[in-house]
Amino acid sequence: MRVYLCEKPSQAADIARHVGARQRANGFTQGNGVTVTWCVGHLLEQAQPEHYCPEIASWDSSRLPVLPAQWAMKVKPKVKDQYLVVQKLLKQASEVVISTDADREGEVIAREVMDSAGYRGPVRRLWLGALDDESVRKGLAKLLPGEAKASLYASGLGRARADWLGGMNLTMALTDLFPGEGRGPGRVRHFGRVQTPVLGLIVRRERAIRSFVPKPYFTLTAVFEMQGAMVPMDWQIPAERVDQDGHCIDQAYVRAVATAISGKVGRLSEVTTTPERESAPLPYYLGSLQKEAASRFGIKAQQTLDAAQALYEKHKATTYPRTDCEYLPSSMFGESADVLQALAKVDTNLAKIVAAADLSKPGRAFNDKKITAHHAIIPTANANVRVADMSSIERTIYDLIRRRYLAQFLGDFHFDKTVIQLVCEGHRFSKTGRTPTSPGWKRAYDGMDLSPGKAGAKGARGKAAESDDGAASTQQQEVQLPPVRQGDQAINRQAECVKTQTKPPKRYTEATLLSAMEAIDKEIDDPRLKKVMQNKEKAGIGTDATRSNIIEGLFKREYIGNEKKAIVPTPKGEDLIGLMERVAPQLADPVLTALWEDRLSQIEAGTVSLQQFEGELGTWLKTLIERMKSMAPPKAPRALRAEGDGPGMVSGPVHACPACGKPMRQRNGASGAFWGCSGYPGCKTTLPDVDGAPGARQERPAGFHSSAQSSSFTAPAAAAASARRSASPGTSQGGVSRSPGPARSSDPPASKACDACGKPMKLRQGARGPFYGCTGYPQCRNTAAA
Repeated sequence: MRVYLCEKPSQAADIARHVGARQRANGFTQGNGVTVTWCVGHLLEQAQPEHYCPEIASWDSSRLPVLPAQWAMKVKPKVKDQYLVVQKLLKQASEVVISTDADREGEVIAREVMDSAGYRGPVRRLWLGALDDESVRKGLAKLLPGEAKASLYASGLGRARADWLGGMNLTMALTDLFPGEGRGPGRVRHFGRVQTPVLGLIVRRERAIRSFVPKPYFTLTAVFEMQGAMVPMDWQIPAERVDQDGHCIDQAYVRAVATAISGKVGRLSEVTTTPERESAPLPYYLGSLQKEAASRFGIKAQQTLDAAQALYEKHKATTYPRTDCEYLPSSMFGESADVLQALAKVDTNLAKIVAAADLSKPGRAFNDKKITAHHAIIPTANANVRVADMSSIERTIYDLIRRRYLAQFLGDFHFDKTVIQLVCEGHRFSKTGRTPTSPGWKRAYDGMDLSPGKAGAKGARGKAAESDDGAASTQQQEVQLPPVRQGDQAINRQAECVKTQTKPPKRYTEATLLSAMEAIDKEIDDPRLKKVMQNKEKAGIGTDATRSNIIEGLFKREYIGNEKKAIVPTPKGEDLIGLMERVAPQLADPVLTALWEDRLSQIEAGTVSLQQFEGELGTWLKTLIERMKSMAPPKAPRALRAEGDGPGMVSGPVHACPACGKPMRQRNGASGAFWGCSGYPGCKTTLPDVDGAPGARQERPAGFHSSAQSSSFTAPAAAAASARRSASPGTSQGGVSRSPGPARSSDPPASKACDACGKPMKLRQGARGPFYGCTGYPQCRNTAAA
């Protein structure tokens, strides 16, 4: 039996229709001798550190680093049923066709399940760039051998394991060795191989803004009348009059020039006009699409990715979005007519533009030598796309994609570039302008304010749609100039000395932060490393598919926030980067993750083995954590003198929880006395009672898990609920919290307020007697003794 293993149910439905599988069952579709099933994303996740080292569950840094000799994977509880379905089908399969997303992560999703199920049979690969019917048919007709993309699996495993090793070990080390004001879920100090350097960029930019000292300088505003038109001219400051930043700081001199030319007649010393052309901007890759949407429409990067994913999966309107390529294979030029006809049918407003398309020869976007794993994002030839079914953001993203594609067939934008030089009273002025002669690709944007900015028009990667350094622009403003000739006179109508100041760097926006992540070589000072990073294939940190999620993760963890449209670090974020710069500066350095990504590329290329990469990483972690241990301040004692603070508490030593640092409380259970953490349910640590004091640890804290998307360690989600609880939560029985409640009376009240959520608690009768249960069940499972 051939099994098609997909990444998600919608993808499986698209493929099942084309392979004759029409009999639907629980978790798969069968028919025509084949079975199509799906993974719902990752069905497996890395085991927690305590799987390899039980003692590490208390976040004891003396046990670090944890370096698994044999990696273990665990089934995600929420998708266990689907995993069992896929596992059973794989054991029956005679051949597997990997049909997950055509990228590194898709390869990992499929092969990790195949390895877990013990599948060792033949493998083939379905590699799709779009999910419209024609693309699926073509992909099924030319399945690749499984080994063609096998190296992606090794590279993906390297990414996942590096994230685990760095995120788990360094988060625990930073949290345990440098606790700051306290320990526990609210004080976790996260490290992520991409997240942390990005936070470093934001923090350093904010520091530069705060420390910036403005310097005054002076400019000359000069307007000349020529051929009846008023033309603002740019003063050419003599070289001896400018400082190192190109500014004139001599106010008296600027005023003297203004006085000298005021009302005087100058002469055009030179007028040159040359015909020039501008090629159409290349089709979008994910990063350029996100930057364009953010800078022009204020659409967040993650929203753009979500919309592009919906256009690909749900609407079948565009091709695969998670691409870093802005070119198209030459073979796709033959499909251009079908795509353009579909666009005209989907939206009749585009019919005139489509009619002007020139399909006689391919443009520069069609270049086989520039193709990476995927081609650029373009519309599909699906003529049944319903724009009315799209959300407003989806429509905006779709319009950007289709118009950028249309631009490829409308020719170059032609214009005359005119440069005039003017001399007045010995002082020189200049101006550059251009006069359009043929609109070319700009017709794709007729009647719409969508034409690309400078970055898009140049098709340049790593260029922001807006300046992010705050420096005064050296590019002259281009205007349409009047028809003039050399020797013509020009009368000065305005001359004014204007005082201004240098400006601090601008805060990052989502668009400029994405650009900084993509062109990280600008943040590197070391000439050798800078040269390495300037290679486009190695320059960025993160990938086009993950950068938006990295930024969102920083927002969710409250390391960064928004001030109007700008991104600013929070005190929490600044504190974390400050700590890392003191104890391990390389953790906040973008060079680190860029070099890691370079090694992953080498694994994919087969020039470096996965084992070699893991060995190098393990050696680095050992050295780094030992250095951090040597720099850590002495730890506070675990037991402090304090009075009892709740029912069942006894005055005397208060023992700190080894997991989160909160007080432990002695309890009486079915098997006798034990100690439970007062941070329950955020922390479920219990310890046996040994002569009236906590003994060795029994269970790990709840919520201890990693985040594969953000490559770092995630604080327990229950922390917020824990903070709302009373000072004396009780023991856990079958996953249900039981608080000791008020002192027992012979007639307990029929109801009381829940100390977890505030809703009423009802008196109930259980197998062990009366107890209070929250009426907010099942959202709130809190109970209390009656």
